[in-house]
Amino acid sequence: MDADLVERFLRAMDVRLSGGEIGPVMRSSLEKSVRAMLEFQLSGEVRWRRRPARSGVTPFYETVLEDFAASSRQDLSVGSTRLAVGEARQFLRFLDRSGKPLGDLAVDDVRGYLIDVRPRHTSGMGNPVWAIRRFLRFTNSQGLTGVDAEGLLGKVGPRRVRVLPCFTMDETTRILAAIDTSAPHGKRDYAMVALALSTGLRGVDIVELRRDAIDWHRDEIRLVQRKTSEALTLPLSAPAGNAIADWLLNGRPESTAPEVFVRLKAPFVRLTGPTGALLMARWLDKAGVIHRAGDGKTFHALRRTTGTRLVESGAQLELTAQILGHSRIDSSRRYIALADASLRECCLPLDSWACTREGLR
Repeated sequence: MDADLVERFLRAMDVRLSGGEIGPVMRSSLEKSVRAMLEFQLSGEVRWRRRPARSGVTPFYETVLEDFAASSRQDLSVGSTRLAVGEARQFLRFLDRSGKPLGDLAVDDVRGYLIDVRPRHTSGMGNPVWAIRRFLRFTNSQGLTGVDAEGLLGKVGPRRVRVLPCFTMDETTRILAAIDTSAPHGKRDYAMVALALSTGLRGVDIVELRRDAIDWHRDEIRLVQRKTSEALTLPLSAPAGNAIADWLLNGRPESTAPEVFVRLKAPFVRLTGPTGALLMARWLDKAGVIHRAGDGKTFHALRRTTGTRLVESGAQLELTAQILGHSRIDSSRRYIALADASLRECCLPLDSWACTREGLR
């Protein structure tokens, strides 16, 4: 087997895919398998990794995006840079489909793109407008475009922020009680949920948590957040620490992976894909927690639960933002809307307001 044979095999599979003999999932699985076989033949080992997604843009546009990302990192966080580059990539794909070269870009093309993507942004157009404005400023400065779209992109309606729910105390108790810790996958899931509830860490940071990030002597966790690239130090509570220790000592398979949480089937590498969604789907029904698509009862809701509990306990927003690793305090304000009991204490009586409609008296 050699690389040429692999490419000929994949072209044959593309023909079968276009003819309806196999589906896209089977096509992807065949490619992954044959490339793993080739890697094993050449190196004697197979490294487990996800196949990088196809960029969907030309090599020239990919270079432009890389330069745009490097420029954006100077004043944006990692997460914001990823968002801006992602929106810019969608814009360049739109230009490719429209047959419009970047150098001939006009305001009407920008307007056409915004109209095209509007149905996909039901909560508002703030993100795409912000990203495209930044991207065009960059391409104009590089001499790639000469379009003045500031008037079109200067103002945008405020984003409609949907306040998603958190779990109640009863629900979190039932979720933890429903997880079967007698099995390895239960020990792992219980530790992840307990850690999320006690620290408010994002799912991606829990998945990527390394064993050397835990200071067992100080009962602390030290990590760099994936979204913001900011360092964060958090206390490790006894329940969460005991759950992690139980997983490491009695559930985790032998693995050289540096991450705390790994797969339970070979290869024993760190978790990838929709880990949080699979975990919650596994235990919500058993806990008797009603869950419907789009209701916000996801793994990230554990983080919202922690933020809400902090606000309800009387913690200042500055402290809440520090614990949750928010770079801006405004990101923590949304948890006030979830603290129903605290909001009721702020309600003003209506006795002094005269009712002017007879039917309402």
